Amino acid sequence: MPYFQIGALLEPGIRNEFGMVYMPIYQGVRAQIGEVMWLDATSDKLEESFGFMNAPLYMRRWPADSIIPSASVGSQRFTLINRDFGRRAVLPRNVEDDQTGTALTVARGLATTAAILPEQIFYQYIQAGTDNNLLPNVPNSADGSALYLTTTRYGSSSGNVVSVTGTSTVQQIITDIFTVHRRFIDFQNTESQPFFDAVNTKNMSVFHGSTLSLVMAQAEFQTRVHSTIAGSSTTDVQTGATPTNMLQEAGFNIRFVNSQRITGSLYYNFLRGLPNYMRPIIRQVRKGYTEYPGNFVNSDYSRDTGQTYIQADLREGWGSALAIGTIRVGT
Repeated sequence: MPYFQIGALLEPGIRNEFGMVYMPIYQGVRAQIGEVMWLDATSDKLEESFGFMNAPLYMRRWPADSIIPSASVGSQRFTLINRDFGRRAVLPRNVEDDQTGTALTVARGLATTAAILPEQIFYQYIQAGTDNNLLPNVPNSADGSALYLTTTRYGSSSGNVVSVTGTSTVQQIITDIFTVHRRFIDFQNTESQPFFDAVNTKNMSVFHGSTLSLVMAQAEFQTRVHSTIAGSSTTDVQTGATPTNMLQEAGFNIRFVNSQRITGSLYYNFLRGLPNYMRPIIRQVRKGYTEYPGNFVNSDYSRDTGQTYIQADLREGWGSALAIGTIRVGT
């Protein structure tokens, strides 16, 4: 069984000031995704099935001498399967000779890295990634389609994917985010009525990769650029004036989230602060992080090998009801 290799830490007098150099620092990542997905739905069984009705009927004119109009309303269901996640950190029998005292601390770092699992799966989910260490497959939404669909969906012939104008200039980013805003406004329910109130479509989070760091920062912060004067005193011409940042002046409340977990130039827009049942991704928790120490008292493995360990597991499931709260830019 693989165990911690602490040979570099056995030298008497070795110092430990750098002992935590590789411990992850992820402050705020759960808050970033917690605003756009249902992060902690509860579960009490192996899997959970959910169902909901389509949009209610809207009023219609009822002419005299006619039967009152009626129509059918459909329903949908989907299932979230809980999966086990776990890890064991095995310490060598001479772990007490670790002169830095950090091996056990790093073993207990499982609690820290387990807290990052939702972020890892979130980025796998939005990119439809394949990772057998996380989700063996990314579940479809309740309509049977993937999270992002380029064909007709929610009243839009292009679904919840917007073709990219470009990602090299701030104006291209602004143009495409306005297209995203318009698409959210144009989305319809199953009765072909507006799904969102337009005033609720300006609160967005934009998740993008590190390759777009500069242009996204410009879209977030760039303001009016001063014009310049060219020519002689008699032929002065004002040049170099640029348009204002419409995202700022149009009242958008956008949070740009930069992550190396997104590869390439696609970026993902989520409406922020929707009710849990309208958020496009759901994480349900069947069993929270649970840690078990293995030692000479409670483990045959430890008694046989002299190796102690820290073991932890959890159980959770992921899925999607409606993907209507998210739009991808780029195909």
